[in-house]
Amino acid sequence: MDLFMPAERVLYDRAYYLSDEAEKDYASEVAEEHGIDVGEVLSSDELMDEVHDALERHIDIDIDLDDEIGNFDSMLRELKRGDDPEHPAEISVVAKGTVERWDKPSRGLVIADSLLSLVSGTGSADALKDCQIDRIVDTNGEFHIEASHHDGSAYLDVRLISGISYDAKGFKLGGEYYAPGKMDLADFYILLDNLYDSPGVGPCSLPRLAERAYGTARESYRFGETRFDIYQVAASPDRPYTVKISTGGGACGDAGLQFASVGEAKEWCYRYSLRELAEGEKRPEPAAAAATAKRAAWRTGGDGAGDAGAIKL
Repeated sequence: MDLFMPAERVLYDRAYYLSDEAEKDYASEVAEEHGIDVGEVLSSDELMDEVHDALERHIDIDIDLDDEIGNFDSMLRELKRGDDPEHPAEISVVAKGTVERWDKPSRGLVIADSLLSLVSGTGSADALKDCQIDRIVDTNGEFHIEASHHDGSAYLDVRLISGISYDAKGFKLGGEYYAPGKMDLADFYILLDNLYDSPGVGPCSLPRLAERAYGTARESYRFGETRFDIYQVAASPDRPYTVKISTGGGACGDAGLQFASVGEAKEWCYRYSLRELAEGEKRPEPAAAAATAKRAAWRTGGDGAGDAGAIKL
């Protein structure tokens, strides 16, 4: 049975470079370079050696991982300029999660001046020290890192924290300097934990990297193979959110409705999925789905505002 749930946006996946899909993709690139059909590459040991060499180089250099780290830190530098009222110029990276290592207790809450520092495990941000980054995922603005180590693994949720100044040893908050050397280590991490979880102190906020860097949807949800993307549009300040519906085939249609908040748009998507998709687990064409949404809005006189727009169950 399909469920209505948040849709992941995978920004980096190391396993891809070890997959058959990557081999076929790189075979296509080699075929294009040589001006031949991809079938000729797949049937040639010599050309497949080129494919495997390219994949190994990509894994060793990890260009895609470097790109994602660079995009995140570029976004952070832009926010540190202070032009965004949500984020003062003093802004750092804070991460919380689980870190499994055999030789010391699990501890997964660290603060860093950049994502590069966090991933490199430098200074007090040592949760990912000596780790291999396996996946980076953006889920509706949340930023997750999955990593592995020869004696364990790590899973961190990354947020931005504003209103503190940070150096390699500790941070300053409210005129006081906090660092492991100045206070008990357990108390230091309790303080970090409180900063992370308390929106009134900091505050912490979601990075929203995919939206800021790539212009993706503010939030995305899926029901089976049907995907709902909620975008913010500047043209309508009163109802600035709209929904696009797509299927596994990649086609996309606009629902033709506008909403006052992300919450209203999400509720409309949820109700729509129950009414139009749950029965028989249908898979509509996006254009047909959008047309159905518009007809339902017209029948009830709805415009997307209020209780999740026009669809009523």
